[in-house]
Amino acid sequence: MAAERDRDRDSDSERELRFYRRLPKAELHAHLNGCISSATMKKLMAQKPNLQIQNGMTVIDKGKKRTLDECFQMFQIIYQVTTRTEDILLITKDVIKEFADDGVKYLELRSTPREENSTGMTKRMYVETVLEGIKQCQEEGLDIDVRLLIAINRRDGPEVAKQTVKLAEEFLLSSDGVVVGLDLSGDPTIANQEEETKILLGLPPDRIGHGTYLNSTAAGSEEIVSLVQQNRIPIEFCMTSNIKSQTVPSCDKHHFGYWYNMGHPAVLCTDDKGVFATDLSQEYELVAKTFNLTQSQMWDLSYESINYIFASNAVKSKLREQWCKLKPALFD
Repeated sequence: MAAERDRDRDSDSERELRFYRRLPKAELHAHLNGCISSATMKKLMAQKPNLQIQNGMTVIDKGKKRTLDECFQMFQIIYQVTTRTEDILLITKDVIKEFADDGVKYLELRSTPREENSTGMTKRMYVETVLEGIKQCQEEGLDIDVRLLIAINRRDGPEVAKQTVKLAEEFLLSSDGVVVGLDLSGDPTIANQEEETKILLGLPPDRIGHGTYLNSTAAGSEEIVSLVQQNRIPIEFCMTSNIKSQTVPSCDKHHFGYWYNMGHPAVLCTDDKGVFATDLSQEYELVAKTFNLTQSQMWDLSYESINYIFASNAVKSKLREQWCKLKPALFD
């Protein structure tokens, strides 16, 4: 009897995951280098055997956790195998194909322009190569619309940030709508975090990534929550990332529930699908299971995420049509 019950549970879980794989989805928080799958990493490492990097050094498997510092260190290892423009082209195309295979119809990749003295790759070449990868996937007819956010790592200081903004401005004008915005990334545990948060919310931003500490018990968080609510700033939730990097203690304590229950704009994302060994379908399934949400509620979450993309209103309309065409087959 127990074995049969286990089998039933497994088949229910497989059915649920199949539903979320078929569900059209928009991914709005995906760091290019953090999205490199084990399969792509193997291709890269085969070309650079002298580095002696093992798969476990760049991925956190199921049930495992790391500190946030250890997660940031993993990126330093990943950067060692993505030093040439041909590496950047490979990872861009592979990442896009994997998202497309997972039923993602609209993708906003984000990446910090990098220069590598050892190979002569400049920040401009880096961005141009990512754009070339996006273009080649489009030419191959993949069923996914891909855009790019150029990222600023706040830890690099104001001078580097200004250079990145200048580069982003150029590509915003010259990329035919592919570059759609800027991402401000960095370590959320730094000193004066609350003060920095208030400055950033004063802009205000068009979306917030993670939002892990917005509704903390710290003094002043009520004012921050109020600012986010008043401006209806959508939050990009990355549950597996937060659990595995230990910024949230457990799934049931994840802040998605807090914001979702007050009807705040929410979008589910992966953050780094390679590092955290996940995909967007699994994130949808995990959120549904944790917060006891129906398939219909999860459909609504996916459909409403179109409202928060950085592409044009014409793109939003096209995506809404696409979602509506796919809906009947999902719920028959």
